[in-house]
Amino acid sequence: MTRTRSKENRRSARIVVSKGMWVSWHSSGPRNVSRVRDLSAGGVFISTTTIVPVGTVLQMLFALPEGEMRMHGVVRYAEANKGMGVEFTRMGAADRARLQELLRRLNR
Repeated sequence: MTRTRSKENRRSARIVVSKGMWVSWHSSGPRNVSRVRDLSAGGVFISTTTIVPVGTVLQMLFALPEGEMRMHGVVRYAEANKGMGVEFTRMGAADRARLQELLRRLNR
């Protein structure tokens, strides 16, 4: 298990999401599709047994009622057979707006 960011370092609250939310992601290898466990304005926890090293840059695609969100992130935490915590590092203005709308909807 590798950690570089503790709970105290989080900039925004996590929201646990339903089991129906998925993300397509990849670094330099093949695409993976995994369940999203929780989400915040700053990042996502991806439930997966396919772990990549902390520091790996990922490209992610979320298909949502609000529209598609394409983002880049960096793996900040990884635990075998559980998943990865990914910090969002780059997204367009439209993707940021969709994320904010999604978080508002999930927080109701």
